[in-house]
Amino acid sequence: MLKNLHHGGIYCNNIDETILWYENLGFELLFKTQAMEGDKPLYMAWIKAGDNIILELLEQEDKETLKGAASTQNHISFRVDSMEAFEQKLNELSIPIEAGPFATSIEFDRQLDDSTIFSAYGDKGLNLIIMFFRGINGERFEVVQDNIGAL
Repeated sequence: MLKNLHHGGIYCNNIDETILWYENLGFELLFKTQAMEGDKPLYMAWIKAGDNIILELLEQEDKETLKGAASTQNHISFRVDSMEAFEQKLNELSIPIEAGPFATSIEFDRQLDDSTIFSAYGDKGLNLIIMFFRGINGERFEVVQDNIGAL
């Protein structure tokens, strides 16, 4: 059975530049390695932020893979405690904000029972502040400040 998100994989043009870019956002390098994908080298690094945000960075010799991946991924979402503080961090790093931040509410589509993690919020729904930005390789990120700490 599925339990939770294990990691998100992101193709990159230059793994060392990408690691540094993410470290500036608060990630730490867990490990870096090289493997072979067929007869071509594959550079890999795992980075971590917070309690459970793990990203796998992948640099392949064939950059066509990167172009194809960028056209299919919609976004990876991170939770933040303070949208204002994260927006300030992006501004300090001169990382453009693609959209937001903006507040939105999502109403639940049915009465929630005690077995759901949203039950503490009854029919109030989900209150979000959302912002989007792009990573160094064109990957799209959503940052969310919400009212459901249990998720």
